[in-house]
Amino acid sequence: MARIAKNYMYNLAYQTLLLIVPLVTAPYLARVLGAERLGIYGYVSSVGNIITTISMLGIYTYGNRQTAYARSDRGLLTETFWELELVRCVLLVVGTAVYIAYSCIDRGYSKYFLLYYPYIFAQFIDCSWLYVGLEEMKPAVLKNFAVKLVTVAGIFIVVRSREDVSKYILLIAFATLLGNISIYSQLFKYVGAPVFKFNMISTHLKGSLRLFLPQVASMLYLQVDKVMLQWITGQANQISFYDQAEKIITIPMSFITVLSTVMMPRIANEFKNGKTESVSDLLFRAGKFALFMAMPMMLGIFCIAGRFIPWYLGSEYTQSAQIIRILSPIVLFNALAGISGKQYFTATNQTAVLTKAYVCAALLNIVVNAVLIPELGCTGAAIATVLSSLVSVSIQYIVLNKQINMRGLWRCGAKYAAGALLMSAVALVLTHNRDASARTTVLQIFIGCVAYLAFIVITRDEVFKECGKIFLKKLDRSELK
Repeated sequence: MARIAKNYMYNLAYQTLLLIVPLVTAPYLARVLGAERLGIYGYVSSVGNIITTISMLGIYTYGNRQTAYARSDRGLLTETFWELELVRCVLLVVGTAVYIAYSCIDRGYSKYFLLYYPYIFAQFIDCSWLYVGLEEMKPAVLKNFAVKLVTVAGIFIVVRSREDVSKYILLIAFATLLGNISIYSQLFKYVGAPVFKFNMISTHLKGSLRLFLPQVASMLYLQVDKVMLQWITGQANQISFYDQAEKIITIPMSFITVLSTVMMPRIANEFKNGKTESVSDLLFRAGKFALFMAMPMMLGIFCIAGRFIPWYLGSEYTQSAQIIRILSPIVLFNALAGISGKQYFTATNQTAVLTKAYVCAALLNIVVNAVLIPELGCTGAAIATVLSSLVSVSIQYIVLNKQINMRGLWRCGAKYAAGALLMSAVALVLTHNRDASARTTVLQIFIGCVAYLAFIVITRDEVFKECGKIFLKKLDRSELK
């Protein structure tokens, strides 16, 4: 578990930066650009993500897995990498054509789609999947750090008024592109000179297509909400209210999803080597940690939303607080889906299960959006997202429970839920008469953390003990140096 812990710490450091960056930039952008202009960015980025995900045909996750399979043989790894890079070039041409066609159809946003194109290009040339598959997270994390820092500096330098939305879109796009180019600087430490086998294009396309359907279906129920909000309401501010709430929800989710990123290659490698008991053990330990984090984060963000949004984003975004409360269950659903889908079913090549789960969720999401958005706007979109996420994770666990005994995980989940409920009650009671301010939010978070930690210590939680052991080992090593 040493490498997994190391990779998790690298990713945790990056996720901490992701936590800090929105805390600094979101209030500034919300006030300088306003809800309508930020809604334009939300719509353009959602369309871009949908087109990119469809055009890439699941090649990122496929690359992770193939790298994990081939990493013990440098020659095979070199061939695999360059073959997949060639496939990416082919997909880039297709994706660009589709993106340009859509931008020509939606003429009202054509200018913004053009400015956002460097981001689309960056996704196709990204090679971070190699480092993820090798379980060498340092190069990818350092690249992401640099991109975020450049983006933050650029926002405060370039974005100064509501008319600067174009500059904001271009800044995001070029910072991402430069970051993805920079990661190639360490490439030849892991792979050899380019070796292209054109006859392997079809083989890799078939392999990635098996992962494509679950990915595109998953993306649809996560991204289509904002696109449907634009199509049905035509109000960019509705997109902005939903988008800002979703970004805030993503902050606690990111601490949990990083676990899936570092665990999947290890599970895939153990599965390939026939170590089924090791796969079950890794999955169960990862599941306990995910629930340990997800329960307090889900209830915590539900509790602080009402007094957080008014001072954080401004009175214009009051509706985002309601959206955050509605969306809060997806913190738990995402944690559970990370255990089953992103770690187990993907690593063990059971993509048919994911396809079924995500397609059902995507169809339900589109139907519920079509019914609720005309009357409820972004509130209806939030309800649709939660319902579809619940359906997706339920289908996955019906299958997972037949293959691996997860009963012990549910007992852990019940314990963490009890601790999170206690935490929430204590925090709300002690701050019920305070106004909406930064001090109140900090106080609520502090009280909640202390209450949950006290519960975990009293119950002698195994996950907490294991985290403590890992921390002490790291501390001892640093002192020896």
